[in-house]
Amino acid sequence: MLEVHWVKLAAFAWFAWVGSVTPGPNNALALSTAANFGVRAVVPLSAGVAIGFSTMLVAVGLGAYGLLLRYPAMAQALRLFGVLYLCWLGWQLARATMIAERRVARPPRWFEIAALQYANPKAWLLAAGTVSAYQGLAQPVWLEQSIIALVFVVSCVLSNFIWAWVGTSMSSWLGGGLRLRVFNGAVGASLIATAAWLATGFR
Repeated sequence: MLEVHWVKLAAFAWFAWVGSVTPGPNNALALSTAANFGVRAVVPLSAGVAIGFSTMLVAVGLGAYGLLLRYPAMAQALRLFGVLYLCWLGWQLARATMIAERRVARPPRWFEIAALQYANPKAWLLAAGTVSAYQGLAQPVWLEQSIIALVFVVSCVLSNFIWAWVGTSMSSWLGGGLRLRVFNGAVGASLIATAAWLATGFR
């Protein structure tokens, strides 16, 4: 029999929205991608977030987080991947000094962003919080997992495009030269700082 606890679902939907729209690697990439390459370039990025994070949520719901706690080497491997990839993305972004020189960098591909979700510290914290606080919002389990994935996918996609809209709105003001160099350098540095946190402080 299908059953949904609507009060718990409403609380979870708000949790998912706040967790999705607040700053993090995905939204920083959406902002910078739209500012440098236009809003269309955010579509593959947002698809990667949706695919990667939804599959990650299902994996966590099936016990993947506990598996990582049990086998620290696996967690360390994911952490290393996240550190290296975020540093590479930050460096690529910082190199895009002028909109006319877009060939220097490129927007991230969907499969790269999907893989990044598994090493994104914010994504793991949201997934772990979901499992610990919002179990039992629906029955049977497949319905619960489907609802959780759907709510997060909608929240993530909407938040990505809100940040992309901000980036697109800034693109004409950024133009080229110093303003764009400072912007790309700041966003690139934020990704590298996230990588440093992931390397040293994320537990």
